[in-house]
Amino acid sequence: MYRTLFGIVGAIVVALGLGFLTFARSAGRVADFVFVNGTEPKTLDPQTMTGQPEGRLADAIFEGLTYRDPKSLRPLPGLATSWTISPDARTYRFTIRDNAKWSDGTPVTAADVAWSWRRLQKPELGSEYAYLLHMIRGAEAFNTFRSAAEHLKEHVVPGLDELAAKHGGSIPAKDWTAFVGDQHVTATVKGSADAFLLDLLARTSGTVTADEVTQVRASFEREATARAEGFAHADAHFGVDEGVFVDPDDASVLVVELLAPTPYFLELTAFYPAYPVPPHVVEDHEDDWFLPDKIVGNGPYVLTEWRVNERIRIEKSATYWGRDDVALDVIDALPIADATASMNLFLTKDVDWAPGPPLDLVPIFQKRPEFRSAPGMIVYYYRLNCTHPVLKNPDVRRAIGLAIDRQAIVDKVLKGGQLPAVRIVPPGLPGYDPPESKLGFDVEEARRLLASAGYPKGEGIGKLRLLYNTNESHKVLAEVVSDQLRRNLGLDVLPLNKEWQTYQADTLALDYEIARAGWIGDYLDPNTFLDMWVTNGGNNQTGWSDPRYDRLIRRAADVGKALETFEDWVGDLKEPDRARELAAAVASAADPDARREAGETLRLHLFREAEALLFQDGYPIIPIYYYVTQSLVQPWVEGWYSELELPDGSKGANLQDIHPLRGIRVTGGPRAR
Repeated sequence: MYRTLFGIVGAIVVALGLGFLTFARSAGRVADFVFVNGTEPKTLDPQTMTGQPEGRLADAIFEGLTYRDPKSLRPLPGLATSWTISPDARTYRFTIRDNAKWSDGTPVTAADVAWSWRRLQKPELGSEYAYLLHMIRGAEAFNTFRSAAEHLKEHVVPGLDELAAKHGGSIPAKDWTAFVGDQHVTATVKGSADAFLLDLLARTSGTVTADEVTQVRASFEREATARAEGFAHADAHFGVDEGVFVDPDDASVLVVELLAPTPYFLELTAFYPAYPVPPHVVEDHEDDWFLPDKIVGNGPYVLTEWRVNERIRIEKSATYWGRDDVALDVIDALPIADATASMNLFLTKDVDWAPGPPLDLVPIFQKRPEFRSAPGMIVYYYRLNCTHPVLKNPDVRRAIGLAIDRQAIVDKVLKGGQLPAVRIVPPGLPGYDPPESKLGFDVEEARRLLASAGYPKGEGIGKLRLLYNTNESHKVLAEVVSDQLRRNLGLDVLPLNKEWQTYQADTLALDYEIARAGWIGDYLDPNTFLDMWVTNGGNNQTGWSDPRYDRLIRRAADVGKALETFEDWVGDLKEPDRARELAAAVASAADPDARREAGETLRLHLFREAEALLFQDGYPIIPIYYYVTQSLVQPWVEGWYSELELPDGSKGANLQDIHPLRGIRVTGGPRAR
């Protein structure tokens, strides 16, 4: 895992008390466009970042095979001038443009992309977004199989032997279940075809007999061997001649082999984890290659200055192939998390784009033309640490979710048209029919659940920390939710503020009880909200695991393969009859297009089943509301769209709240030259 910016550049000292205005007016050239980026970026390495503040900058400094059209957010040719897709939608061939260059003048090649995507999957990198490209042949094996094999050999098998010896050969189901959870066995053997092993992992009652212990031990050893061999193969071939590689007959062509059709794949190629990084720079400066004196990108802008806690400056690249279409020469990003300070800079016309105003001022600003608001494909939620002695009980987690009055929060606190959320997938995604949720606002049921779990009126639970990152609205929400949980359940909840980098580290380490979170969909598909919660997923960070959930997400990723064993698992679904109808529609489809359409409907139904497990059984997260995006945009700013052009020519909300800097233009204003 890479060190953070603050561990790398400890020598950078910013004088205390030097405000943005003083600095900006004495720093030489004034930027064409200034925006508030919310917080100090953790990194500018696109393959290790996970936050929106970092992503906005990466989108300007780097470019993927495709980039998002600012007017529609549909993928357009970027580093790749064109591509072809095989009839089975599993093989893509991207032609790399011959005038693409890194900012140091070095050509960008198909080999650079293959190298970068292999780097993204390197276990040593520890990228939390590596899973996003696991639909590529060999990617998951390269990313996870070595550690899985080692864990099975060094921990699971010896642990099983110790547990069996402790119990005289057979193992009570309670101890077996605890062992499977503590050793993360389900995640470790993900994708196994061993029916006996998978059935045994799901056992929660009775006893694992001595004979079954012997058999499962052999299964673990086989899985370890298979994964070690799978990693060895991927290590030799992934990024070289399998999965993602340069066409041996044409060095300008990048070949990508998918395990299954992925409708949103071209959107992923415009998302920062898939951006190429410069091998010749990263190899020489692995830990700090993204700092201003070293960084080399291939996007429309270059990083020229990074003054911690003051600003990041980017300037138009002299080597970018499409530089003639990039309007702004100099852009400043300000790391300001305080909504009042941000608003004041906007009102004094020192910034051109800022987040929405403080919550209590939203009703006033809604009347101003500079205020922009739209529905967002964004959900605000709380993670629950499912490894905590109290919170590991799903009834306790559900009780917390039932004791929060979301309607009061959106009506009396937020006041911006937000929608209460009891599921993770926001409304409006094409074709998706969400399941019922057992969350809502029901204090009586919440108290009953807490009492039945052994904690009447919250007694015996102790203090629960509610972690949130620095932001005025997060602070207000944390205080409101803490108060509701105190009044409704008798819980002692302490709101605890942490700066962004510390907040991220604590949630990753499960050093919290409740933690504020938000998620912006990376692409227009339920998968972007649901594949996060698989066991040990990079963005899970709750400790929650359910093998049924993991299998549903896997099946949705390759419906064709899932249908081969359909009758083996359809009975486990909450709505098996509906799934059978959809599977029959796939089987009876008259042509390939009809079959793909029917398969897509079944895929979305599997996501519905997965979300039902989250909010009818598991409750590892507590959704609070769906965002209405709010921004302050000066009247002289063009190319910032709250509504997008849809494929049919109509207009639709910018659900992802993405505004590529490459598309921004400024006409007039106080900094016009």
